[in-house]
Amino acid sequence: MKMKLFTVVAALAVFSSCNDKRTNPTTDIDVARAFIKDILENDFKDAKTFVLDEEMNNQYFELSKKNFEHKSKEELKEYKEADIIVNELTAVNDSVTIINYSNTYKKESKGKVKVVRVNGQWLVDLKYTFQETTDQK
Repeated sequence: MKMKLFTVVAALAVFSSCNDKRTNPTTDIDVARAFIKDILENDFKDAKTFVLDEEMNNQYFELSKKNFEHKSKEELKEYKEADIIVNELTAVNDSVTIINYSNTYKKESKGKVKVVRVNGQWLVDLKYTFQETTDQK
């Protein structure tokens, strides 16, 4: 009886870990990619976990979310199927990296994401992304 219970519990553990959507990224590049992919897949709940928790960042995140909500189903499907293209990596220092990227759906549309290490964890600082967009206008 104990052996059957152990087998069932072990099987559930294996299957639930296989169904885990992702592992927690630990590097600057992996966090940036996971964040960008979550946005492309319209998965703002998971994307939010990578955002540096500051008032301005939270406002920019909500603005991005609302922008995506107005896209058509066809466009959302194209974004979801798109791959990320890393155009350039700039390690500003050991706690800041800038990733210039695009995606295979809209190659001509380039974006930049700044990831910062805070308390040993890499997080996305959206203030930089939106400041860059404002400065280019």
